[in-house]
Amino acid sequence: MKNKRQLKLFRPGLTFVEMIVSVSIIAFITAIFVTNYNTTNKRTDIVMSSQALVSDIHQAQNNSLGLLKYGTEVPAGGWGVHFDLTNKNQYILFADLNAPGESGYRDYSSDEGDPNQGARIVPLSAQTEISALRIYSGSNTNPVESASVTFLPPDPRTNIYSSGATSTALEIDIKELRGNTIKTIKVNFLGLAEVIN
Repeated sequence: MKNKRQLKLFRPGLTFVEMIVSVSIIAFITAIFVTNYNTTNKRTDIVMSSQALVSDIHQAQNNSLGLLKYGTEVPAGGWGVHFDLTNKNQYILFADLNAPGESGYRDYSSDEGDPNQGARIVPLSAQTEISALRIYSGSNTNPVESASVTFLPPDPRTNIYSSGATSTALEIDIKELRGNTIKTIKVNFLGLAEVIN
């Protein structure tokens, strides 16, 4: 008799308190996921933009190595990438039409960035922009408004140029507009381009 009575008192199932605790845990985990999902999206924009920039710098280097033509001729000064803080939302993959020693060598001009001839104007994602450019002079860095990185075939020799001066390295800061996260891309005189932070 005692066993029958104990069986009747034991009822399987959830109590109201257990159900409330379970729903609370699920709601808490969902809230954490949703918050992190938005921040992950923001980080993805800046990571993708900075990696695309590094890839385009390598593309300019490959264009010079492969003697890719700009229109009908191989550019005398090779291929390069131009950055300008007046156009923070884009950079230009261009052909340097001027040979070494000529006026305009290593410097970007608008006739060298024609997309119909093979150049590319590359827009950054809507939530990122180029926030700073710095060139190296010895161990010092100096902020600049515009800079170009060109690769002279056949080596390709790397030239970092800004406002009439050459440099040993260039740093490009890409800023994520929503969260102010910054990624820095560094290009050195050997042509190595990488995201350094």
